[in-house]
Amino acid sequence: MSIPVLNKPVAARKKPASAAKAAAPRKPTIKHVELSVSPKDVCTVIYVDDALIAVNKAAGCPVVPTGAYRLRSVTGALQALGYGVTYPISLLDAEATGLVLLTRTPEAAKAMRWNWRSALCRREFVAVALGDIQGARGRITLPIGSVREGSQIRHQVMPIDQGGKAAVTTWKLIARGRMMSRLHISMTGGRTHQIRIHLSAIGFPIVGDKRYAAEMTSVPLHALVELPAKYADSTVVPPHQIALHCSLIRIPHPVTEQMMEFTAPVPRVLIGLMPGAWVLDG
Repeated sequence: MSIPVLNKPVAARKKPASAAKAAAPRKPTIKHVELSVSPKDVCTVIYVDDALIAVNKAAGCPVVPTGAYRLRSVTGALQALGYGVTYPISLLDAEATGLVLLTRTPEAAKAMRWNWRSALCRREFVAVALGDIQGARGRITLPIGSVREGSQIRHQVMPIDQGGKAAVTTWKLIARGRMMSRLHISMTGGRTHQIRIHLSAIGFPIVGDKRYAAEMTSVPLHALVELPAKYADSTVVPPHQIALHCSLIRIPHPVTEQMMEFTAPVPRVLIGLMPGAWVLDG
């Protein structure tokens, strides 16, 4: 007598890895769309000759195309305005406002960069920092270096024996009020983000700085209540701006070697951060 053979259960076939990957639902890709900006809204030309251009830059605009901001750079705006190819000398932070110098020839750029790193060049800034900074003036001498974080490079205070480089920031108190301090800052040479790093390191980060003081970028609520009516329109800086403005640059001309001085008025939004703040004499 023959014994019937029972059918063995067939194991389910595994889908190839490529097929399983293809079957998995894909996450929607969020594409960054950069809004176009008029070249005249990016920067205002305050001086131009055959070798040199000085502009007053708006907040939220990098000097050169970078990251998510490729349509609103200073170099791109100048090209759109008919100034041709330019060579940046000062790389002011995208979130900051104020003076930026560029040259119109490679030869002028070489001479200007030499002067930029020397004691012949002087830069002055106005900054609004969070907190009641102590004293009427000070000098920050913490060395600054850089570390790589994935695909990004972060600049920070770093001992010289670990790769940090000398950096000096001199500040003078202009006014204080509403839990903030308005500072006049001067420097020669300089490291990337030097003022932002130095002020944050001593506990007084620049208002609006989300990169170096993410936990301290808003004006405290108690500083905004019960203000006189005339201060009611005072606000924090816009999301794309920090309270740092390059107000003066003094440097020899790259061709004539004549000492040039450029100035840019402080934006109203920075002044509005501290209405009624008392001013120190001297």
